[in-house]
Amino acid sequence: MAKKKKWPVEYQPNTEAWMTTFADLVSLMLTFFILLISMSTMDKTGLSDVESSFRKAVSVLNSGSRTELQIIPPFEMQKLVSARELMLAMRQNSHSMLKNSTLEHKVKGVIINDRLYLRIPSTTLFEKGSAELKGEHLLAIKKLAQMLAISPGNISVQGHTNEENDLEDSQFADPWQLSLARAASVLHILEDEGVNPARLSMVGYGPSKPTSTEATPFGRSKNRRVEIVVYE
Repeated sequence: MAKKKKWPVEYQPNTEAWMTTFADLVSLMLTFFILLISMSTMDKTGLSDVESSFRKAVSVLNSGSRTELQIIPPFEMQKLVSARELMLAMRQNSHSMLKNSTLEHKVKGVIINDRLYLRIPSTTLFEKGSAELKGEHLLAIKKLAQMLAISPGNISVQGHTNEENDLEDSQFADPWQLSLARAASVLHILEDEGVNPARLSMVGYGPSKPTSTEATPFGRSKNRRVEIVVYE
């Protein structure tokens, strides 16, 4: 025989019952906002302003590769960030400018003491013993110059050579003259593309400032280079 229920019947309270009502409310609000967006027109200029403000608030580095705005205007940022952050942004901008060019993966950006060194192997830019830029790289150098033209800081173009390889069949009497002539070839491109001459300087170091050993062919090839140095 079934037991009789006690009267009145006691029910245990359900402490999570409010979640059902809350979930329904969120779903209705989401549907409402979707309808608003679907009936409105997106202002491209407004979106660009929002993207620019957000990028400045979060970081000085570039947005993702799928965004339209790839180059940060460093002149607008230099009062808000440190010199090192500016150099990091400029290094990333240089990689963006050289993407899909003949100098992609050839230019190495190094930051030392708040200075940005853009190192390019001489064997990439010049024939042996020559100070004339190879024609296939002119467009890439011009792109790099256009980026530097809108960037802050002074620019020093530095040539580095060594005597063993660079002076074979060369019209230059010593590596110092050759390194200076190569620096001048790059500097003229920067000036032609709008870099203020007051920001520019050049120097030929010859073999005096190697970055690697001279005892191996690989080390000597690393020492033969042109450096574009950006500094405050």
